[in-house]
Amino acid sequence: MSKTKQLAVTAMFAAFITVLTGFFFKIPTPGGGYIHLGDSLIYLASCVLPLPFAMAAAAIGAGLADLLGGYAAYVLPTMIVKSLLCLPFTRHHEKFLCMRNVIAMAVCAVITPVGYALAEMIMYQSVAAGLEGIPGNIVQGIGSAVLFTVIAFIFDKSGVKHKVFH
Repeated sequence: MSKTKQLAVTAMFAAFITVLTGFFFKIPTPGGGYIHLGDSLIYLASCVLPLPFAMAAAAIGAGLADLLGGYAAYVLPTMIVKSLLCLPFTRHHEKFLCMRNVIAMAVCAVITPVGYALAEMIMYQSVAAGLEGIPGNIVQGIGSAVLFTVIAFIFDKSGVKHKVFH
C-alpha cells in the first residue's frame, strides 16, 4: 500500500472511529462511560495499517469522539489507551481472524479497563474512582471483540483484505 493510500485509509478509519465511538451507537455504563462500536474499528485498522498509522487513527478518532462528545477531560487518556489497543494485533496475516488477533482481543479486554482505571485514579486522585469504571470497560471490550469477530469473519470470507488493502 502506498504512503498516500495509507494516509487516506488512516483518515478514513479515524473518521469512522470518531462516528462509531461517539455518535452512532452509545449505551451509557454505570461508571460514567459508554459502550460503543469504535474499538472494533480500531482492531480492524490495526489489521490493515502499519502500526504508527493504526495508532494515529485510533488516537485521533477516539480522541475526537471524546472531545466532540463532551468528555474533554478524557481526550489525552483516551488517545493513549486507544493507541495501545493497536499493539497486540498483526496485519501480517492473510486473514483478519488469526490466532494472534484472537489473543489480541483478549489483551485489549485488559488494556482498556486497566488504562482507564489508572487514568481515573490520577485524574480524580482516588483509587475508588478508578475502579468504578472497570465493569463497564470490560463489557465494552467484550462487545468490541464480538463485533470485530463478526466483521472479520465476513471480510475474511469475502477476501476484502487482499482485494482492498493490498
